[in-house]
Amino acid sequence: MANRTKWRTKEAIKIAEKAGLDALREGGEAILTEAINETPVDTGTLRRSGTVTVGGLPDSQQVFEAAKAGTEHKDAFPESVGRKKAIYVSFNTPYARRQHEALGYNHPLGGGPKYLENPFNRNKSKVKRLAERRIKKALREEE
Repeated sequence: MANRTKWRTKEAIKIAEKAGLDALREGGEAILTEAINETPVDTGTLRRSGTVTVGGLPDSQQVFEAAKAGTEHKDAFPESVGRKKAIYVSFNTPYARRQHEALGYNHPLGGGPKYLENPFNRNKSKVKRLAERRIKKALREEE
């Protein structure tokens, strides 16, 4: 008599995707926290415009307007999980890219260039390991 095993591939994929996205979002929040601390500051709008989203980028104009006003920008986000299974860490002002890339700008109140790239590069291997551990744990718990 042969042993039979039922493979639940679709269920395993869903479990792994959810655990992975949750871990990546947590990692994105950690990267954002470091990035905010390294972001140039004048009025604070650029720092307040930093977001982590799942599935797509937020409406950058809405985030920018809310950041300028110092209010929440919850209406600027796409649905909780969009079509893309991805995590986005972004800063959403018209000048965010220029501030990020311009190496020669003077920032007397703190922060500097590459304020998102540097925290990302410092943390990417930790976030990857976190996702791997969470996926393995989630799959083990479903056995």
